[in-house]
Amino acid sequence: MTDSRESQASGRQVFAPLHERLPLTLSAIRRRLKLLQMLVPAGLLLLVVVYEVGPARWLHDSLSAGSYFIAEILVYGTVGPMLAFVLLEFLGRWLEERETNELQAQVLAQARERARLNHKLSDDAVQALFAASALIASLESRLPDLSPQAAAQLHEAKQALDQAIQQLRTYLLIEPPPEE
Repeated sequence: MTDSRESQASGRQVFAPLHERLPLTLSAIRRRLKLLQMLVPAGLLLLVVVYEVGPARWLHDSLSAGSYFIAEILVYGTVGPMLAFVLLEFLGRWLEERETNELQAQVLAQARERARLNHKLSDDAVQALFAASALIASLESRLPDLSPQAAAQLHEAKQALDQAIQQLRTYLLIEPPPEE
């Protein structure tokens, strides 16, 4: 939080880490590729025109034909590969970001499903414990001639079940399943 305030105050832009960025959709990647398809040839054309009108004319006039030929090879031999490298680097980053986002989406979907199943299992366990507690209460009331020891054991079992129900209910209230 302080980094973003400092960057806003200083006027420089700081990009969010990869895990905080919005995922790129396939259509966004296609739009970026189409933009690059238009910009790269236009940029190369502009670079060639600027070079040929400016430095190339000066080199042609001041150097011999062999030196001029070598200078042309150096310029065009480095600019093209550098541009291809930069373009491929951008494409690699976009694809890596896409793969990372897809992986994060899968992990999130799995975590949501696990949370939903845990919540369902906890709810089912509460219902089963409540049914067992009700059965014990029913047995206590139907069998008045139980020995004191058996009645105490039934009462302890009912209390343990009621405590487990309360703990599970507390858990269910604290951690509701995530909404999709």
